[in-house]
Amino acid sequence: MGLPPAILELENRSVGPEGEPTLGKALELAVLEWRAGNRDRELRLHLLFLAWYCNVEPPFITGFAEWLTASNSQPGVCEQVYVTLADGIMDDPECLYVIGLMAQIAPWALGDEAAWHSRSENFRRRYRALLPHGLDPALFAGRGAYGEYFGNQACAKGGF
Repeated sequence: MGLPPAILELENRSVGPEGEPTLGKALELAVLEWRAGNRDRELRLHLLFLAWYCNVEPPFITGFAEWLTASNSQPGVCEQVYVTLADGIMDDPECLYVIGLMAQIAPWALGDEAAWHSRSENFRRRYRALLPHGLDPALFAGRGAYGEYFGNQACAKGGF
């Protein structure tokens, strides 16, 4: 199934100084894909990022002005998506990095703050054990707002 091109297009439109507030729409499409049964790894990573980012940043940046209903809120979606990645996460440097970094920056935006803070610490230790020098930022090239955000973060020396 993969990441639908419409989601990537909306993410790409949000990137850069002339970026548009299209991430809210990308999130809505990603949630629809999730509900339709798409469990592709790339969709799951983008969905986690979009839900987190739309919870952290204001609507004039994301275009996401309405909270999802309580049963489908971003933290609920984040936890649902995380559960599908949890079994293999300790051997997946990209997942450890991106999920751990989101949880370090704003654990409250993913759900239970204490649980996500603890995960962040565990993920950072494991990530650094696997890749002491970090991920190559080129890994994120061409991957929309998700790639832009984490590619820039991966450039930081000694980051997460």
